[in-house]
Amino acid sequence: MRKGLAAGAVLVSLVLAGCGGGGAETPPGDGGATSAQPPSETKSTRTAPQKSVSVADRCSVVSADQARAIGADQAPEERESTGFLGCDYQLGKTAEGWLVFVSATDKETMQDFAEGASDGVPTNVGGYPATQVGDERRCLLSVDVSDKGSLYINTVVSEAPVEPCGLSKQFADAALKNLPNA
Repeated sequence: MRKGLAAGAVLVSLVLAGCGGGGAETPPGDGGATSAQPPSETKSTRTAPQKSVSVADRCSVVSADQARAIGADQAPEERESTGFLGCDYQLGKTAEGWLVFVSATDKETMQDFAEGASDGVPTNVGGYPATQVGDERRCLLSVDVSDKGSLYINTVVSEAPVEPCGLSKQFADAALKNLPNA
């Protein structure tokens, strides 16, 4: 019982803490050298249509039906995580399964996220460039859907045999179907 409670506390604290950021920290500067363009304005390599990151219903980014098809068994819940407004999708209670937080945000571009994630791995989701940071328990994924923001996904899994970055990409694929073109 204690092990389950401890694991639950760890899972909840990781989710509430946003798994340590992921792009929120600014790398040290080079002492005043300037670049031609700020990182958030660098040209994207996106080949798919730009998406709008302005959504009124945060839990419409991934519908309840889509989340259930991926495996969620709890009702979606709108919330804030590390400054991002989004929606939680969950399998199981607390430390029994997984929790995925999805946000279409104008707070950070994928380029900003990648610049702040020294261990970020470039990837692609549905024709959109992305950067992921993860291990066997968690994954932060930022998808370049807009010049003004990104699709941000924070996934935490318990001991279930689920690969968190794969799960993040499934939610990203679902979100890409729902986000309107800009």
